[in-house]
Amino acid sequence: MTKYMVPVFLLLLTLSGGVAGSLCNGQQCSLHLQLKDGKDEVITAGHFNLEWPTEKETHASKQQALEGDSGGESSAIKEALLDNDQHYATRLKISSESTFSNVSHSIKIHNTQRAISLTGFSDGVYYARLFDANDQAVSNSVELTVNHHSMFNVWLVFISGATLFLILIGYMMANVFRHKEEA
Repeated sequence: MTKYMVPVFLLLLTLSGGVAGSLCNGQQCSLHLQLKDGKDEVITAGHFNLEWPTEKETHASKQQALEGDSGGESSAIKEALLDNDQHYATRLKISSESTFSNVSHSIKIHNTQRAISLTGFSDGVYYARLFDANDQAVSNSVELTVNHHSMFNVWLVFISGATLFLILIGYMMANVFRHKEEA
């Protein structure tokens, strides 16, 4: 009997994990935290943008994508600029653990703020979530993996650019001196 209970327990734990990630203290989260512009969850530069749009901003941007907005500013951006809807989130917490038991960053946010840009993170896996003044979760948890470019690639690009720059300067100086001798 116990031989079957362990796999069943693990199956139930696995299935409830997806539901628990979208719930806040047993109820549906009021805010949906996401990476801006639908970027991948692997960040290669240590810089990322998080946003938590209102329900009408999300609906407007989805409808705009379906209709294909060819005009200048999108209606979602216009609404975001004019919208002062307040939310209950007061802090964005970032942790290296999905349980948020060891919070590495706690960032105060304004109750009308809808996005934040963060930088300076070293390689690793991070979890971000919005919390209210009572330290209760009000958004889903977002998993981010920071994996910087290798230093070999960084130096290769830098040295290539510096070499091209020096070649260009040398070519320009050679042409200047050649034109002065001809004159």
